Formats: sequence, structure tokens, C-alpha cells
Amino acid sequence: MVRDFLALDQRLSIIAEGVDAAADLATDRSLTREFEPVRASVYASIDWYLRLSGQSTELSAAGAGLVSETEYRQCSEALQKAIADLDRFYTAHSTAIENARAVRAAVPDEAGAAARASDAAVDAVGALDPHLRDYSSIRVALVEHAGARDTFDRARAAGEPSAIHTATADLVSAVEGLRAAVAGAPGRAEEVRRALASVRTRRSAVATRAQRLPQAYSALLREFSSACSEDLVGDDRRGDEALRSADHFVDAATELLAGDPDAAAERVASARSRLADAEGFVDGVTDRLALLRDVRADPRRLEGEVRFAIRDAQLLAVDRRLVPRWGSVLDATAARVERATAALVGTHPDYWGYVQELTSVSEFVAETVAKMKGEARR
Repeated sequence: MVRDFLALDQRLSIIAEGVDAAADLATDRSLTREFEPVRASVYASIDWYLRLSGQSTELSAAGAGLVSETEYRQCSEALQKAIADLDRFYTAHSTAIENARAVRAAVPDEAGAAARASDAAVDAVGALDPHLRDYSSIRVALVEHAGARDTFDRARAAGEPSAIHTATADLVSAVEGLRAAVAGAPGRAEEVRRALASVRTRRSAVATRAQRLPQAYSALLREFSSACSEDLVGDDRRGDEALRSADHFVDAATELLAGDPDAAAERVASARSRLADAEGFVDGVTDRLALLRDVRADPRRLEGEVRFAIRDAQLLAVDRRLVPRWGSVLDATAARVERATAALVGTHPDYWGYVQELTSVSEFVAETVAKMKGEARR
């Protein structure tokens, strides 16, 4: 029985080390939950063995009889069962257990490598030209690195493997960020200069298109009903405001470029955003005019496309035997198309309302088709 106990203790030590490491290092937290009932059963067997061993020693010292053969046999069987339970658990989870043990064993070496990489990254910053060290990217990366290094040093001093593992990963990430900032610093100004030139070119193109906006808006009002452009009122003013805002950011980027290209890059990004807004306002008017002219020239084309989609959906409903569920729904969409088409009356019909309604019908039909296909798969 002593041999069984020692074999059990050896297995428990190895497996428990891996399970605890998996929990501490978050490599596989489910192991702890699955191991708990096995661990409890093993501990019960160990307690039984230790109790019998103690009783045997006491009885022997008192000159009394030994523990009964039945109880001895039952305890031995419990130890053997516990060994078998541990073996089964290890077989099922050996990869996760050994991985966790390996990760924990590697913590000291990985921490040492991270510390050396951290020192080297700081030295690389010191080797930069003084004006490069003033870049925002360098300053921010240094602050993040300093925080990660402080946490790392405190974790190593405390000696808790899980804390060291986490702090090491954070430090490695901070070191990579600092290295990237150092590597990018020498060419950063030229990179931002090219981006700034690109923004200026884009700004010029948007301004050119904006010059056509009053003419396009006038055509909208002249050729179509007011309902076709109500949502565009004021877009010319908002487009001008967006362009002026973009100009402000371009000017700011130009001033910052020589001293801090990182800060200049932020202004360039803001300028791009405002130019995108301006493009939206400008193109919204011209695109609307082009769309409405196309619809006016052939309003039946859009209607035909939507009706085709409805018929296709109806055929799908028949094919999948879903008419009781979806037939009336699709019939209602066809009625919506009829009403939208019938509303195209007068000298200046509401073509925009027509487009919106048929677009809504088309989207609804597409959603209905997706639902029918989903039901058919179940």
C-alpha cells in the first residue's frame, strides 16, 4: 500500500502543478473546474491512508492488534482507484497540463529576456538625434514603456509567477511599441509630408466639385418637386464649413510638421475626415440630381427590377412550400410597388419618394428571402 501511496502522490503533484499553472496563467481555466472532483476524491483516499497509517503506529506501540485486513484492503483499493482516476484525467488533458507546466517553467527566462529587451529599447531612444526624441510617438511610447517596466519590476520582486507572466507580456508589448516608434522616427517627417501633399490634392478636387454645387442644386429645384431635395437644404453651407475646417487642419499640420510630425499627422487625419464630410455634402447634391434624372427618364426600370425580385421570392416560397407563411407578405410588397408607381403623377412627381419606397421594398424582399432560406434549412 505504501507503494500505491507514493505513486499516487507523484501523479497528484505533477497534475496539480499543471492544473494550478493553467489557472494562474490563464492558459486553460476549465482544467480547474474539471479537476476539482478528481482532486477531492484523491485527497479523501490520501486522508484514509494517513489515518490508517497513524492508527497502525499507535496500535503497534500499545501492543494491540493491527488494523483489520478488510479495512487495509479497502484503503488499498481506494488508492488504486485514485491512481486510475488521475491517469485517466492526465490522458484526457495531458497537452493542456504539460503546456501550462512548460509556460510556468519558462516564466523566469522570458522575464529575463524581456528585461534585456526593455533596456535595449531605452538605449535605442538615447541614440536618436535629440530632435527626434521630442516626437509625440517617442514620448508616448516611453511613457507606456515606463509604466509597463515599473509593473514588471514590482512583479518580479514579489515573485508570483502568474503576475510575472502577465507583466512580462505587457512589457514585451510596450517594448515592441517603443521599437516601432524609434524605427519610424527618422522617416516620419517625410511620411507625413507626403500625406499632407495628398490631402492638399484631395482638397483641391473637392473644392472644384463644390463649385458646381449651386448649379446642381438649382437644377434640382427647377426640374423636380421640392420633396426631392428637402433633406439636402443647407448642404452647400455645410460643405463650405467642412472645407474651411479642413483648411484649418491643413494649416496646423504645416506648422507642426518640422517640430513634431506626429502631431502634424493627427491634423492631417482630421483634415481627411472633414474633407470626407465635404465630399458627402457636395456629392449628395450632384448624385441626387443624376439619380433623379435617370429615374425620370425610365421610371419603369426600377419598378421592373423590384417586381422581378418579388416574383423570384414568390417562386422560392412555392418551391420551399412556404406560401402559407410568406405568400401574403410578398403579395403586400407587390401592392406597395403598385401604390408607389401610381403616385408618380403631376408635372413634378415625387421621384425621390418613389426611389425610397422601392428601395425599401427591395430591402424587405431580400430580408424575406433570407428568412425563407433559413426556415427551409431547419
